Amino acid sequence: MFRHVCILLCALLSSVTALNEIKIEARALKDIAPRIVNGDEASLGQFPWQIGIYGRNSVGYYFCGGSFISEEWVLTAAHCLDGAIGANIYSNATKISDSTKVVSQAIQFIQHEGYIADLLRNDIGLIRLKEPVQFNEYTKPVALAIKDPPVGTNVTVSGWGVTKDSDLYTSDILYYTNVETITNEACTRIYGSNYIVDQVICANPGDPHTSPCQGDSGAPVVVLNSCGIPVQIAVFSFTNGYGCEYPYPSGNTRVSYFRDWIREKTGI
Repeated sequence: MFRHVCILLCALLSSVTALNEIKIEARALKDIAPRIVNGDEASLGQFPWQIGIYGRNSVGYYFCGGSFISEEWVLTAAHCLDGAIGANIYSNATKISDSTKVVSQAIQFIQHEGYIADLLRNDIGLIRLKEPVQFNEYTKPVALAIKDPPVGTNVTVSGWGVTKDSDLYTSDILYYTNVETITNEACTRIYGSNYIVDQVICANPGDPHTSPCQGDSGAPVVVLNSCGIPVQIAVFSFTNGYGCEYPYPSGNTRVSYFRDWIREKTGI
């Protein structure tokens, strides 16, 4: 009986293009050799919610990651929107240089009202697109978690960030990795209680010392639910200041904590 209900529920959820609120099960997207720093290349359509943000502020240009949560809205980190005055949103491709990529323009940037830049507190933000994107096989929204997976869950993070600490530029190629969630208590022993608060989910790097890095900020952290549907549990926020190749956990903004805020701002 449960199996039939789950299949029906999955069919209904997959037909909806707006956000889906579903509980999650501890399962990473794929059993992989975990790397973003010097990592595994994603295939087209493997992460259809993934977007790249080529942003502009008063200082210059920068790059961040994010995810489609509807045809009109992108979820990212608040620090990716510091002073933002414009942005192109890249989708429908795994290579930024690919001429087939879709480029959308941003018209609105929303940082959480409680965002504290120095502490990366409440590090979550939204981008509204000038025109709704057309979803297809390679461009789809991701569902948002309303409940967190158990500690010790392997979760998947993807992005175009640098692939080693010495890189001067972000990657042209989309990479992904698995990292394992840990307790906030363990993370606090490393970063301190000013940074590790209830809004944060920490994840240990993969082996050997693989992690999201500079340019991956705002990237989606995703697991599969019991019906096999990808669910975003977090937004990549920060890692240690020594470098991404060092064995320190990453800090990620907890999506379930901000679900009501997202609904308030977007209506979805």
